[in-house]
Amino acid sequence: MSGKTVIIGIDGVPYDLIEGLANTGEMPNFAELLEEGNFSKMHAAIPEVSNVNWSSIVTGKNPGQHGVFGFTELIQGTYTVSFPDRRALKAEPFWKDDKRYMILNVPAMYPADEIDGVFVSGFVSPDFEKAIYPDSALKYLNDIDYKVDVDSEKAHKSYRLFLDNLFDTLEKRKKAAEHFWEKKWDVFMLVFTGSDRLEHFLIDAYYDEEHEYHERFIEYFREVDEIIGDIVEKMDEEDRLVMMSDHGMEQIKKNVNVNAVLEEHGLLKLGDEHDKRYKNIEEGTKAFALDPGRIYLNRKDRYPRGEVEDGEKTLEEMIDIFEDLTHDGEKVIKKIHRGEKVYHGDQTNKSPDLILTPNEGYNLKGSVKYDSVFAENIFSGKHTEDDAFLYCNDMPLPEDPTVEDVRSLIERDEDE
Repeated sequence: MSGKTVIIGIDGVPYDLIEGLANTGEMPNFAELLEEGNFSKMHAAIPEVSNVNWSSIVTGKNPGQHGVFGFTELIQGTYTVSFPDRRALKAEPFWKDDKRYMILNVPAMYPADEIDGVFVSGFVSPDFEKAIYPDSALKYLNDIDYKVDVDSEKAHKSYRLFLDNLFDTLEKRKKAAEHFWEKKWDVFMLVFTGSDRLEHFLIDAYYDEEHEYHERFIEYFREVDEIIGDIVEKMDEEDRLVMMSDHGMEQIKKNVNVNAVLEEHGLLKLGDEHDKRYKNIEEGTKAFALDPGRIYLNRKDRYPRGEVEDGEKTLEEMIDIFEDLTHDGEKVIKKIHRGEKVYHGDQTNKSPDLILTPNEGYNLKGSVKYDSVFAENIFSGKHTEDDAFLYCNDMPLPEDPTVEDVRSLIERDEDE
């Protein structure tokens, strides 16, 4: 096998945004790469959330195979919420072989995997020590005050403070990448996640040139592009470069509380309106939703107060309800997927029964804490499924690629 493999992820960046920044000269290094490589839109997994999609990217598998369907799950046989991490993966990631790896900041891969090389977990990493392997890497990262993630809570107080923290986090990410680049490795993977945070809060600043923070939005991507340029400059000619986002992003028109719709139609019963939690689901509940638009039948053989045996009638009822859901005369839902149609593999027994894909601008929420069906909050950007991006410098891309295809670009055949 000749050459090394470099993987750069930019979380949440839509194809049109990064192409636009390249074409306008704001990301000149990426623009230069486009002239010599292959660039395409890419489909995210459904639902289009980060932990599902990075799990598909690193395993090359469908959620029905790797077993991660969202940021939250209910523990089997209960209504208790859990937060799946790397230990929930039922398919092996690509770094489970005899190569030497530098894996930096891949979301949902906590705790750090004990690999031949260095592993730095991305968000969510509740214990910094457990997020880093080996101990020598932990010491270095502590010394530079490395940050796993942006402090998004600052955005709820001040965009200025949030942006200062965003750029500081990026600077620490750059230092870490430069440090670990100098180690011995066969595959180097670096993921930027501040892009996702920036777009969630301020994607409107990108589209509005008069926005107070338009220039700082652009500046973030300029700095990411500089890091990309530094990396590419150090690569050898035979090295492979793969770049991607895990999903796209667009502006929000309105947030939509899916459980509020179910409750309005008598399908979800939560009891005390002042203490709405999954554990308070009452008898008579036929279905409930988890973020962002995953709907589960409250099956008798699956949940403590399960109501449903043959769920077909309930599924058809819910399909009708959500097909008819409108806001200001616009249809909210673009497509309703049945779980058995989009997932395959031995983990499908954990999959949602329906997955909703919204029309442009509608942001589906699976929380059980809500006041109404339609709502607003501080966020201006939401995830999208069909406009992630994929780039490779030395291989043709699959036609109409998905996140499951990325692993085939990362791995080289021994006889190549």
